[in-house]
Amino acid sequence: MAKHVSETGQGAFTWTGPYGSGKSSLVVALSALLNGSKALQKRASEILGRRVTDQVWKGLPPQSKGWRILPVVGRRDRPASVIGEALEVAGFVPRNRRREWTDELLIRAVKDVVDEQPKSFGGLLIFVDEMGKFLEAAAQGGVDVFLFQELAELSSRSGGRFIFVGILHQAFEEYAHRLSRELREEWSKIHGRFVDLAVNTGGEEQIDLLSRAIESDGAPRRHVTLANNVADIIRKYRPSASKHLGATIAKCWPLHPIAACLLGPISRRRFGQNQRSIFAFLNSAETNGFQEFLRTADEGTIYEPSQLWDYLRSNLEPSILASPDGHRWALAAEAVARCESVGGDILHIRLLKTIALVDLFKERAGLVPSFDLLRICESAERDEAVQGALADLSKWSLITFRKFTNAYAIFEGSDFDIDAAVEVALREIREIDFAGLRRLAGLQPLLAKRHYHETGALRWFDINLVPLANLAEEAHKFRPANGTVGQFLLAIPTEGEREDLAQDACREIASENHDGDVVIGLSQRSWGVVDLAKELLALEKVRTERLELLGDAVARKEVDARLADLQGQLEAELHRAYDSATWYQKRHNPKRLLNSELNNLASELAH
Repeated sequence: MAKHVSETGQGAFTWTGPYGSGKSSLVVALSALLNGSKALQKRASEILGRRVTDQVWKGLPPQSKGWRILPVVGRRDRPASVIGEALEVAGFVPRNRRREWTDELLIRAVKDVVDEQPKSFGGLLIFVDEMGKFLEAAAQGGVDVFLFQELAELSSRSGGRFIFVGILHQAFEEYAHRLSRELREEWSKIHGRFVDLAVNTGGEEQIDLLSRAIESDGAPRRHVTLANNVADIIRKYRPSASKHLGATIAKCWPLHPIAACLLGPISRRRFGQNQRSIFAFLNSAETNGFQEFLRTADEGTIYEPSQLWDYLRSNLEPSILASPDGHRWALAAEAVARCESVGGDILHIRLLKTIALVDLFKERAGLVPSFDLLRICESAERDEAVQGALADLSKWSLITFRKFTNAYAIFEGSDFDIDAAVEVALREIREIDFAGLRRLAGLQPLLAKRHYHETGALRWFDINLVPLANLAEEAHKFRPANGTVGQFLLAIPTEGEREDLAQDACREIASENHDGDVVIGLSQRSWGVVDLAKELLALEKVRTERLELLGDAVARKEVDARLADLQGQLEAELHRAYDSATWYQKRHNPKRLLNSELNNLASELAH
């Protein structure tokens, strides 16, 4: 990081790594090395070593009084408010209880702090721990994250006097993966202003954590031999691996050595991050999980890689299929299903699952599905039996042998590019199916409950999704009938209307005279609904119109999984739009109401 600052002038960084990887410890160490306390600087220098200390001080010179360090802990709130409050608490700006922090005000305040500090200070260093909380709030509540781009640009123009570090548990774009394609691209541009530095426990550290988490009376001699053999294979591809690796893997018994080496890489994938950690797997009572194995396994058996495959398939397959690993997983799952249909026995299926699992996560595990590794995995079988089973799998076009890696891989039976097909379909979509959107949202009439309890008269309001361009027509054609006394219309801007113009249109139409009460809602999330709806329609168009899918079971499986995931995203986005909308009605100021508060408004209108 110091090298980036000194050589390129870059001042904005994100540190990304899973829970427990040491990010917060690094913050403490760097803060101690750069602050104005000579005693702390000396202690930090002793811990980090002279070479690292000199490099950091060269890139981030502390001057005589050190850097001003501002620690910020993120929460689900507006970033400007939280960072502004931290500036006040640290005494970097005067306290002003009546001031509400805006993005513009915060940028101006940070710039003033940087420009006005004496040359005896190194500069201003802002650490935002749990920055992901801000991103989660933005993804769920429609809050703009443009502030981070402005802070990044300010830091890069500061001549090394302002450094911004955001600390994340997963990659920036992962927080946006449930947003529309357009918003994901916007977030990607913002993250492009930052240099992302990975902070992660190495594979050996994760294996060591496993070995200390699992208590046993000691692994059988045969298991120790297996562990040493796997460690030898890892060292063949990673010469820097520890000479004690075999002993560490052996302590993970009753996990098979290959399963122990794969758990760390699996936990770092999108479908595992924040949802399944290594320890969640160890404690999980889910089907095919480790706890079920401990309860049901015979003495002397170990948790095999094929069982780990079964665990992922039983509990995480929908998430995996919707992740960047989805295509390769779909290929592997289809291969396993075909193996069972062509008469493959238990050995064939176990080998196929192991090849699929190792091939998926080989980059981080230091393993490849070579014959030597598969022979270790099937140590109870004779070499001839393993070779014969592999030959059968190749003959059935389920696996292929790659000479340049000297390893097996799942046969690439599908080359259908879903992303390219969706891009083409998106260009052909002109209108959104609002009837389908309403069905997906599951909108129910809004009952005036309090009015009913007080008067005994049952009154309700229709709820509808309406294109902003058709809002006036929809509002004027409403006629009260059979207990329906009004309607709540959520406006959806389908033609890229600006927010200020959309607000003006909602206010104007709500103020007009209508038969019955018409209340019009507009949410910042309404724009995201349009993008997600178009993407869903494009994917549906691909599924129904692309003839290539008829003979490609793998691609069909992946498309179906994406459709299910996208439908869930769109449904959640519609409900969030209702829950965060500002509602316009005649002779009242616009008011933001939660979904739960709309019943009260319905009762007031019914009275």
